Amino acid sequence: MSGLLEVSGLTVELPTPRGWVRPVNDVSLRIAAGETLGLVGESGSGKTMLSLSLMGLLPTGARVSGEAWLTPTESNGAGARQNLVALREKEWRAVRGGEIAMVFQEPMTSLNPVMPVGAQIAEAIRAHNAQLTSDEVQRRTIAALRRASVPEAEDRAKQFPHQLSGGLRQRVMIAMALAAGPRLLIADEPTTALDVTVQKQVLALLDRLRREMGLGMLFITHDLGVVAQVADRVAVMYTGRIVEQGPVREVLTRPRHPYTKGLLAASPTLERGKLDPIPGAVPQLTALPPGCAFEPRCQWRREDCVTAVPALRAVDAGGEQHSARCVLV
Repeated sequence: MSGLLEVSGLTVELPTPRGWVRPVNDVSLRIAAGETLGLVGESGSGKTMLSLSLMGLLPTGARVSGEAWLTPTESNGAGARQNLVALREKEWRAVRGGEIAMVFQEPMTSLNPVMPVGAQIAEAIRAHNAQLTSDEVQRRTIAALRRASVPEAEDRAKQFPHQLSGGLRQRVMIAMALAAGPRLLIADEPTTALDVTVQKQVLALLDRLRREMGLGMLFITHDLGVVAQVADRVAVMYTGRIVEQGPVREVLTRPRHPYTKGLLAASPTLERGKLDPIPGAVPQLTALPPGCAFEPRCQWRREDCVTAVPALRAVDAGGEQHSARCVLV
């Protein structure tokens, strides 16, 4: 698999009345073409803020540092790498949708309620293919809906978002995201609002499109069961930092960070009737402890957990595939 996205030391700072906070703090990760990286963590861990930074959609006043190198398609820059952190808004317009696309959690807040869904997909196609005729745009619109497994695509294209079920709306969002042929797809909790049966169908659709289109995918979720189904590798995030990452089977069967262990213990399974929730809550970014951010909630905390933020260390000597940010590693 060829390299697609390489993030190194990415930090996002936001102003607050109590000073600057870092919802994304020194994050490093990579995604290869054709690979799915699962990003998990509780609400407030920084998952969505990380995704918005990779889309150039951060709030006004945000400060970004570090690097996020994207290898685009050969049709856009002949394969030259771009540092997303350094892009200006004019440059983002070509990258956003054309190279990186995003599917959000709730389609009804993303789709325009007063436009037919086909017209909205057509807008996304025209934005990156201004030379196409109206007939060509229409053909590509219907093809995008069919690729996303939307039945009766011609009729659905004429309908408004409120006339579609939740599952069909999410398929429309996927069709729109992929209409301009991006190489990287960010899926931010795309199945959370769906029932279990439709969730399974949407996950299967995303996996099929990933394979067919050679997509790299960043799949954001709080559900470790979903991660086990769709991801090749997983990164666990807490208070803006990656605290553990590695191959999905390795991390889920041999977790090394106490937070990852806590998430697994709090996840329902058929074999385990009793859940063990993690005590406490994710701390406010304005009141983080001086050492390990998870220390106040950790049953294995030691004195040295309080004094300094642990480094991300390789779990196995000489290996870098599985790493964890914990003094116990």
